[in-house]
Amino acid sequence: MLKHGILFLLSLPTALFAQHDFDSLYAASAEFRDNFDAVQKAYDLFADTSLMEIAIYSDFRQLSRQKDTLHYQEAVLRYTLNDSVIVSRKIGIKARGNFRRETCSYPPIKLNFPKKTVRLKWLQTFDKIKMVGSCKPGTNYEQYLLSEYYVYRMFNQLTDHSFRVRLLRVKYYDTGKRNQKKAEQIRYAFIIEPHKAVAKRLKSKVLKGGNFPYNVFNPDEINLIAVFHYMIGNTDWSIPAQHNVKILAPKNSGSFIRMAIPYDFDFCGIVNPPYAIPSDLLPIKDITERLFRGPCRDFEQYSRTLEVFKNNRDNFFALIEDSAYLTKSRKTWMTSYLASFYEIANNPKRISQELSVNCRE
Repeated sequence: MLKHGILFLLSLPTALFAQHDFDSLYAASAEFRDNFDAVQKAYDLFADTSLMEIAIYSDFRQLSRQKDTLHYQEAVLRYTLNDSVIVSRKIGIKARGNFRRETCSYPPIKLNFPKKTVRLKWLQTFDKIKMVGSCKPGTNYEQYLLSEYYVYRMFNQLTDHSFRVRLLRVKYYDTGKRNQKKAEQIRYAFIIEPHKAVAKRLKSKVLKGGNFPYNVFNPDEINLIAVFHYMIGNTDWSIPAQHNVKILAPKNSGSFIRMAIPYDFDFCGIVNPPYAIPSDLLPIKDITERLFRGPCRDFEQYSRTLEVFKNNRDNFFALIEDSAYLTKSRKTWMTSYLASFYEIANNPKRISQELSVNCRE
């Protein structure tokens, strides 16, 4: 997890690691403690896009039975530093996500790191982290999860005003099962940069409540978000109503301009999970049908935004095609869905009509 930032560990005797987990080693070795404190100041969990391997030990049967509880249950998070130091951290976990908590066999999880006991200062900053896993068993659902992960990554390529994500391979160990072979499962998941961390990175603060009209945002930013949602086939969002979007305000700038950061992309055509259906209020029957839900603008404004997407076309396709985790059929689906967007975007008459017929006043 930190191997790119703690090369100093290589110079320490291997025997020093053998009988210690992280906390005991941190307490026992002044050299380890001083070097680790110096390195972790510059560590950014979400700047690294490599796969991260962790293990979570908890009673997952109980978690599934009590998906509606507001309380955290006990769990242990483990990972390895430099193939030598075992980090073992007591945390709390609970199910999260309104729809997926009710629908999924494996609900999304929120990880709660008690600040008082956390040696890792970057975890103190995060405090609570959202983790998204496969909704149900099977390869197909794992591919839906990975598709959503890459949607986040595509939006990261467009703007820093976005939630960064980190892909995980998680060993879930269900302490509620007696059969050890059945107790262990290994699945992909991803964690989402906490909104407080995003706000800190963007020198802003998170706003809660209220209704935000489009005129309090930078129009280029809103146009980017609206066209992105159209590209991926997502209608499950609303900036004025703060649905699947966080609203931020710059700190100490005196500006009344707000920032909108979208999230939760599983209800979109490019992912296309079987549980996702469009609202009955919309004039589409399937989520793979694109429907523009952005604000009504003069098309000239959107034409500038479309140029941004055209300039990022190759980056989007490379992100998917170069994936080591998506199956061939899933890559074909995602790239074909993107290609259909660019076919529309390159037709001035067609895209002008698409961005105006169902826009929001």
